Amino acid sequence: MRAVVTARALAEWHPLRRVAVRPPGLEAFFGLLEPYTSLYERVFSLAKARREHDELVHTLRTGFGVQVANLDELLLQAAGRRPEVARELIDRVLDAVDFHGPGSERAKREFRENVRLLDREQLLQTLVLSPSLRFVRTRGTRSVASFTTLRVPLTNLFFLRDQQAVTDRGIVIGRLAKPQRRRETEITAFVWRSAGERPVAAVERGTFEGGDFLPAGEFALIGTGDRTNATGVQEVLASGVGFPEVGVVHQPRHPLLPTPDPMVNMHLDTYLNFPGDGVAVGQREMLAEARVEVYLREGGKYHRSRETRLLPYLEHDHHFQVVGISTLEQLCYATNFLTIQDRRIVVPDVGRNAERVLANLRRSAERHPARYGRLYLRAAREFSQLRAEGRFFPNKPEMRDLGLDATQVTLENLTGAYGGAHCLTATLERS
Repeated sequence: MRAVVTARALAEWHPLRRVAVRPPGLEAFFGLLEPYTSLYERVFSLAKARREHDELVHTLRTGFGVQVANLDELLLQAAGRRPEVARELIDRVLDAVDFHGPGSERAKREFRENVRLLDREQLLQTLVLSPSLRFVRTRGTRSVASFTTLRVPLTNLFFLRDQQAVTDRGIVIGRLAKPQRRRETEITAFVWRSAGERPVAAVERGTFEGGDFLPAGEFALIGTGDRTNATGVQEVLASGVGFPEVGVVHQPRHPLLPTPDPMVNMHLDTYLNFPGDGVAVGQREMLAEARVEVYLREGGKYHRSRETRLLPYLEHDHHFQVVGISTLEQLCYATNFLTIQDRRIVVPDVGRNAERVLANLRRSAERHPARYGRLYLRAAREFSQLRAEGRFFPNKPEMRDLGLDATQVTLENLTGAYGGAHCLTATLERS
């Protein structure tokens, strides 16, 4: 079966046609037992997070007519149509489970014989959880105790933006920076290939995450820092994009932090996004701080042209009007919105997120006052002012003056895992 590549995006403000999502599953339950190592910001309600995800999907489908595909369903539908995909799915499930100790060979043999009897949810959850069973024999007939360990379950797989980026050429498979997330691209690449949309490129040596990529028509931005490194950027430039110009944005340190904290602005889309043609939303201090290397495409290859800063690059070089947001709004995922079409966005309810984010920041400031004290004091002042004036993003005069229309969705639990509407959706087609 020949793949027909339709996944493509030239600009964040082009009409959104198709996205893929994956609701948080059982893996998130285990992630919430210890949020720090799971790369979550704070503890949250999994049941409420699932309802929030349902609300986001409902908004996209019924409010805007976007085709929303479920990642698991894409794979299962492909397995139902194509025997070779079904066989590969079974093989991957078999590889995902380890057996150790007395009787392990028997258990492995029986699992191999019975794996086809597992229901669809069991197959997929086994891939995500990657369990390891250890057997301990005690006295008595069939007295064998089994201990199950999950080998780094994929607790962030529901953030479906990061495993890949969709560029002007198609799907580019990334390589995630954190070991906790590294296996995610094995699953997503398998799904895209099985669904008939073969990726056009894959990062293999460096690291690259989709939250660090923003297409903008005549140019594109690629963020580099904690999650995407220089080697990954060069791999993407070599075969993943064809824009006439690419700005490589170096992750800035927040001006109120004495030392960098990459989780404050983990990806480019956590402090910058494009809601419309010629319009950007961002935290101006970080935009002014961020260094940009400008690459021009000539003769089929990119060549470094010059260096500048992100704010003048947007305002002066490309004539974007930049709507500034406060430090608190940036921490509440104000820029992690999903643009539906030119000047129309779906955005997390920043005001609802603010109290939880501020409380979490206060605890960090109490534990590490020298590092987070100034950041917390600024955010606390902004909270009082924004609440009194009712001007939490997107409720700003600049937004109204530019004709920007925003639909707010409740994501106060899902943002506890460090991401908003943009992070939760893998764009497949903009046209």
